[in-house]
Amino acid sequence: MSKEKPIVVYLHRYPPEIEAFQWPALPALADALAPDFELVYACMGLADEKRDEALRSKMRVLEQPFTVDQTNGRDKWFKTVRWYWGMGGLLKKIRALNPALIICKETLPFIPGCVAKTGIPTIIETSDWWWSILLGHRKWGRQLADWMEAREVRSWNRHSVKATVSTRAEGQLLVAKGLDPSRVAVINAPQNPGVFCPLSPRPTKTELGLDENLKYFAIFGIIRGGKGYDQLLDWWTPVMKKHPDWRLVIIGGAGGETWCRKEIAKRGLESAVHMTGWLPTKQDVNRWLNAMDAVLAHRRNSPDNQGIIPSALYNGLSTGRPVVATGLPGMAEIVRDGIDGFLFTPDDEDSFIHALERAVDDPTAAAKIGLAGAARAAECFNPQTAAQAHCALIDSML
Repeated sequence: MSKEKPIVVYLHRYPPEIEAFQWPALPALADALAPDFELVYACMGLADEKRDEALRSKMRVLEQPFTVDQTNGRDKWFKTVRWYWGMGGLLKKIRALNPALIICKETLPFIPGCVAKTGIPTIIETSDWWWSILLGHRKWGRQLADWMEAREVRSWNRHSVKATVSTRAEGQLLVAKGLDPSRVAVINAPQNPGVFCPLSPRPTKTELGLDENLKYFAIFGIIRGGKGYDQLLDWWTPVMKKHPDWRLVIIGGAGGETWCRKEIAKRGLESAVHMTGWLPTKQDVNRWLNAMDAVLAHRRNSPDNQGIIPSALYNGLSTGRPVVATGLPGMAEIVRDGIDGFLFTPDDEDSFIHALERAVDDPTAAAKIGLAGAARAAECFNPQTAAQAHCALIDSML
């Protein structure tokens, strides 16, 4: 009679089909664990019934008795409340499995701490700082968020817990919030290969309704105040005075689009800024990015942005277009200025404008740097590498 394999639980509110896109190392991790462990994936149910049977065959899926439509913002928030409501019962089911280890990829407030308190060896993912996301629009909110996050992080100081971070700078942020440095493991977040990539031929600006004679710089993603969109718009006024043939393209929205349009109107930048609205697919986003003269990965110099690697950075690099990024700790660990991208000093308007000029003044050199950026993204954010690093971490903990 064969011996039962020890169980590794992967906890995330979204079903594996969605997580495999958001964290592309999941299939590789399931394959790597298969010889020695049984993988149990704990999540909400899948709403649209587009099940990936090949992916699910690699794991046992423990679903909550409700589904989530990840494309519907209202449904996501309502089901998140239900997720919290059912968390006690789900943790009870997980304990009954007697797992060898839990991978807690759920970063919502309080959940990592609750998982850590089970005493089961736990790997905590730290990709999103939700208190800062929710409260970081005002100074008092940022102070409250920092206090709440530090309180949560200190609860992870248990001998059976490790926290994974994407950069050394993010690890230092955790330590500053109170985590024992020995609890930190650096594993770059994997990218989804093939979605954001160089296109040949590249779409023309005319195909997208733009002017071929102008230069376009795009920022993309979910619009929210903590990312520094207002700062970017403040800087665009002097940009236009110096370079009247430059335009800013804002791709995306998801809630912050109305606010952003008001900020554009307040500054009189309607003719200088083009908003696409939320594009239906990532392939559409990739087409727009490929047509740009440069791609921006901008973040305000604030505590919640220290150490992070925003998806806009590695997806932007993957397009092969020149990337202009804020030189914050974290992003500066990936982008090497003048080699695979262009960095500017955080919160420095003049440095920002100079970086944009460097990205377009020599198109041949910028194109080479753009392709070097795509190679850098493939090197740093490889799903197989991330899966192997997680397996090595699991082995070391068990």
